[in-house]
Parts: sequence; structure tokens; C-alpha cells
Amino acid sequence: MEAALEVDAYPGFNASDLDYEAVSIVGAPEGAAVSVERDVVCGYVSPRHDDLTVHPEFRRRGHGRRLFAAGLDLAARANELRLYVPLGGGGQAFARAMGMTYDSSMWLMYLAPDAAVPDPAWPSGVVVRTFGDWLPVRRYVALLNAAFTDHPGLASWTPAQVAHAHFRPDFDPSTITLVSPADRPDDPIAFVRVGVRPPEEGDPAPVGEVWLVGVLAEWRGRGLGRELLRASVAQLRALGAGRIKLSVEAENELALGLYRRTGFVPAVEWPHWTHPVAASGR
Repeated sequence: MEAALEVDAYPGFNASDLDYEAVSIVGAPEGAAVSVERDVVCGYVSPRHDDLTVHPEFRRRGHGRRLFAAGLDLAARANELRLYVPLGGGGQAFARAMGMTYDSSMWLMYLAPDAAVPDPAWPSGVVVRTFGDWLPVRRYVALLNAAFTDHPGLASWTPAQVAHAHFRPDFDPSTITLVSPADRPDDPIAFVRVGVRPPEEGDPAPVGEVWLVGVLAEWRGRGLGRELLRASVAQLRALGAGRIKLSVEAENELALGLYRRTGFVPAVEWPHWTHPVAASGR
């Protein structure tokens, strides 16, 4: 990962992002495949992260094609393999050679440190609290998956994967905020997960990140997403973050509009290309 990042300089990615991805892959190893040459792991594919990467020193040896075939098998349940293909470099030529076509893009957006964002104003009839022993991991995972049912790609999680992340020494349950109906306080309907990353180039302060915002479909349209976003900005700034970033599908006009109104500005486009997967896996 580090060798490819140094050579390819993927826009909007840094070592902290790769660490997050690596932890996620280790937590669900059945969702990724690696290519090995002379006992060296020289490439990997992880469809749930839209990622196929080959070490620069091992390129043009067929590893990319073999990993692509493995990715088709891994992505069979999603009916398509979806990969991030940078605008520069040889990634698009490889994608075309594999029969992929451009599908959509995600935007990496930033909120300036001095952007004014109102404090959250929660609607009546809900309670708000952080993650804790009151919510079993399996129910939290069920909430994540239900909120992202209509999300493109492999946006799903398993209890084992989330438990692996939560057992890490750096896991902070206060970075997960959940909203529940007041009459069912142990039955959350919306959530946000945030984190603080090291400063990026030119930043005098750590960078905050809104990792996930989700609201169950039947509870949308009531302002919960807006208030969760405001709460996350307030929390990240209290933790010392300067700029705050998040990513959003360009076609998700409702979310994109919310983020723009809050003050987030698009900074980097991440194009995604797809390839259909037959019922047999290819």
C-alpha cells in the first residue's frame, strides 16, 4: 500500500487512509485476495474498498489481471465489480482492457476550520447518546446494513468485522453517536461515526473525518441527517480538528446538497468504474 501510494500519489489519499483500509481488510479477510510472488505479497484486491493495487516493482507481470479475476469472484453477490480508477496514470487503460466502463464518481469534500456550522437542534421525540454496552454489536451492525441497503457497491458489514475494529486499543465508543425514538431508546434509527486523523500536508491541526452517516429509510426526511452532521462537526472541533472531510456519491443529490449547505466544498473526484459479474461469479 505504502509503495503504491508513494509512486501513484492517489489524490485525496494518505497513509492514515491506508491504515484504516488495512484494519478493515484484516477484520474481514474473506472479502479480499492477495497476489504473491516469491513469498512477497505484491498486490491485493478488496471490492468492498473499490481497490485493486499492485506493488510498483511487480507490475506488468500479470498480477493485475489475476487480481481482477479474483475480484470478480469476490464481488459476485453485488452483481458487479466496482473499482476506484484514478484520473491520471495507467489505471484507466487497465480498466478498459479488463472490460470496465466508467460508472460514477465520489467527491472528497472539506469543511474549512472557520466555516460557521450551527449546533444540532434535535427534533422532539428522540434521544441521542453514544455507543456503549447498551447496544450489542450485532444490532449495531444490523442498523449499519439496513441504513446502507440502497448504497452502491459492497457497503455492508459483519459482526466479526465490526467487533475486530472495536477491540482495537484506539477504538473510542464516543465517536459513534446514535439517535433512537424516545419511546424505544434501545432501538437506534440513525447514527454517525467520526474520527480524527493526523494533519495532512499544509494543515496546522489534525483533520477530522465524518466516516459514516446513516438514517433508516422510514426515518428520513425529518432532519436527522442534518443534525447528526452538525453534531459531528461540533464534536470533531472539540477534539481539536481543523479541517473536516467526508466523501459522498456524486449522484446522491440529497446528501451532496446537505453537505454543500453545511459548508463542505468538493475537493477531489474519485471516479469509479464497474464490470458486471455473471451469476456464476464471472
